[in-house]
Amino acid sequence: MDAYRSNARDQTVASADFAKLGLLILRQRFIRACIYQLAFAYIAAVVANINLRNGLLSLVLAMFSSRTLGYTVAAYVAGLGVLAVHSQLYRVTRAAHISHFPQLQRLLRDPKSTGLAVFAYTLLSCYLFTIHRGISGGRVTQMWLYPEGYYGPPQLNPGWLASWVLAAMLGLCYGIRLIADERIQLAFPSIEQSRVYTFKDRMPSSFSRAFHFSLGVLWRFWIVYLLFGWGAYRFVCSALGKVMTTSTYGVDNPLFSIGSIIFWFHSSTLAVLTWEFAHQLFEIVITEPTHINELSLDRNLCLLNGLKCITNPLIQHLAYQELYRITEFSTAQRVDLLADIDRKNGTMWSQVSGQCISVIKAATERLKAQNPVRPSKTPSSQTSKQRLLNTNISSRSGGAPMADILRQNKSGGADTQAASGKATDALGTVNLFGNEAQGLEKYVLTVLRDMLLKSTLGQRILSRSLRAHSADAFSNFQQQVWAIRSLMRLVQCSISDDEFGIVQADISSVLEALFAYLSELERSAAQPDGLGGVGARSHNTQLTSHQTQAMIQVVRNALYLFTTTFYSYLNMLKLSAAQAQQLQAFADFQA
Repeated sequence: MDAYRSNARDQTVASADFAKLGLLILRQRFIRACIYQLAFAYIAAVVANINLRNGLLSLVLAMFSSRTLGYTVAAYVAGLGVLAVHSQLYRVTRAAHISHFPQLQRLLRDPKSTGLAVFAYTLLSCYLFTIHRGISGGRVTQMWLYPEGYYGPPQLNPGWLASWVLAAMLGLCYGIRLIADERIQLAFPSIEQSRVYTFKDRMPSSFSRAFHFSLGVLWRFWIVYLLFGWGAYRFVCSALGKVMTTSTYGVDNPLFSIGSIIFWFHSSTLAVLTWEFAHQLFEIVITEPTHINELSLDRNLCLLNGLKCITNPLIQHLAYQELYRITEFSTAQRVDLLADIDRKNGTMWSQVSGQCISVIKAATERLKAQNPVRPSKTPSSQTSKQRLLNTNISSRSGGAPMADILRQNKSGGADTQAASGKATDALGTVNLFGNEAQGLEKYVLTVLRDMLLKSTLGQRILSRSLRAHSADAFSNFQQQVWAIRSLMRLVQCSISDDEFGIVQADISSVLEALFAYLSELERSAAQPDGLGGVGARSHNTQLTSHQTQAMIQVVRNALYLFTTTFYSYLNMLKLSAAQAQQLQAFADFQA
């Protein structure tokens, strides 16, 4: 990593195009991943050629044998294939699942990606099995069996055919599981760590996943082949008998051969281990924290262009990741960003904070649109919480940890209560059928919706659909976390790093965005059949509930960070009545 930084400084250019520089770095990383893959292919080849009967000497023999060299080439080619496939299939944002079968929906959402993954891994599996059979030798690797004691035409080896079936089944299952489990979803690290240590941490899980996945596929293959394999074998033999002369003498069933089962398990584990190495390597190298802005003479403008790069989600994610790295760990660049005030479109702080606030506001609006407020005769949890807070503050006679900042204005809660009374029914206002329905089709669908709303089952179906669509609010979950933490970190450090006092003027807008998002998150989490409520039963809704609670904690931690940092200056801040009322709970550590 140090070599990469020094190389980046030597190649400093005047460009401020974050996307162009980012794509250049990603291409360089992909080439390095191909080079690193050679080392992992050698490790897999050594594991493939270890003979435990020779004890510790087998390790030395496996490291320098010709078989190891041959399997290294095969594993390297397979690893390059995995890297190429993942470079086409990776995802950054997470799509919502609108059904009770999210894994099935992932497979059907993009048939092209699913087909590519299944085809590629099936082909790579057959390729690795073929190479391993050629290296290992033995009866199970022979395609033809000849009669013993006399000359006669050969017969197809049932173990050879079973190996091909297992190879195809292994690749098919791995490709399907890759898409169904969203393993193509890139996981960005929260801290900067070297590639060696990151891969070392993931190595045990890779071995464990390869072992258990291979074992699971093997016993399923054994059952399926026991039921249908012998009939398939006879069918293939009869087809071969029409084009060549073959024998039909009795042969043993490979399913009951211990040697065949051990060979299959060994080959399957090595194939999956090769894929796992390549998969982990691709994710570690591509998602590693970057220093793209250091390649530009105008570092701040380069970073800002990356935050605005909506055409490439990966580049935009890397920009927010880099912003988080700068705000948390690079004091010099953080000070330079806050001191950059000579810009045509405003200070660099105002533009960067505007991008972060826009991410927060967009998530807030999605929550409002996908989980509208429903009128209720009983007071909502947020209203009850505000009334309780007002009661506690008004009845407090002394001994408070700080002065009451609510004394600025006591009428902030009336507007909120008046606005909540104007809410309409969610199921009746949300367009469940999309905007493409027009004319007679729109009329029929609307009538169908109204009929469903009159039945209990229809209401459950539609409300379940609404909860599923609410997952769109967290499609860029990691980006929201980086935006909130980076924004609040800049506000916190403005006490010592802001020489011109430009951050103070925007504190109110920052708090407004955070409080609005927190209010929507808490309201959504509190509704029984809303986003992540107690009525959730589907996998998607449970996942959304966890994301809701996690995002609530992220926003609360950011507000507590602001409160503890500006604790002595809260009375001096120019805040609205609503913001002062909400901030009071954090100042009293009761939020």
